[in-house]
Amino acid sequence: MLVALIAWAVIARGAENGQGVITGTVRLVGSGISPSQPAASLLLGTNQAVRGVIIYLAGLAANDINHETNNAAILDQRNGEFVPRIQIARSGAPLILRNSDSTLHVLRIDSMSGTNGSKTLLQVATPYAGYEKKYQLAHFSEPTLLQVSSANGQDGMAAYIAVMPHPWAVLTDEDGKFVLRNVPAGKHKIYAWHEVLGTLVHEVQVNGTRTGAVDFQFTTGH
Repeated sequence: MLVALIAWAVIARGAENGQGVITGTVRLVGSGISPSQPAASLLLGTNQAVRGVIIYLAGLAANDINHETNNAAILDQRNGEFVPRIQIARSGAPLILRNSDSTLHVLRIDSMSGTNGSKTLLQVATPYAGYEKKYQLAHFSEPTLLQVSSANGQDGMAAYIAVMPHPWAVLTDEDGKFVLRNVPAGKHKIYAWHEVLGTLVHEVQVNGTRTGAVDFQFTTGH
């Protein structure tokens, strides 16, 4: 599968208080997506808008921001699927694992980031409906992608948790749109990640009194 980047950035007025706003859209151009892939892994809206893309900034450390209370990330196992399939969590936040099914599930969480490849962080059984257990996400100092998979033969189960040391990360909505608010002024690398389409990256300049706009296009082909 060929993945290419066609992205642009423009500047328009609109931000205040020395912080900027980055807006944009993510769309798919072309064909070539395998018909055998799970339907939940690629959700398209009008005009090939791509839903559930993780948009985030890199190069911003946790100590660059004011810390806020970290809401818990919740991962449920329901009807033989992980729910939600894609989510964003803050470094150090609680992670609650639930099982809403009446069957035993064994899940494995792997870190997909880093130069040494994937690393298994947790493997645990969730044995019955109503089971719930709380864990603590590590204080990752850079954006880290966690992949959740079934460890007891249920190959169709998959989920991803993007763990961020800062608040500048969001999922695209059903129209492929995203908004990052209160972004510090300066030049930033902005990433778009999708489990099927891959990763795109672009640079955007944000001024304290202006808004940056970035449109991403994933291009696929045989």
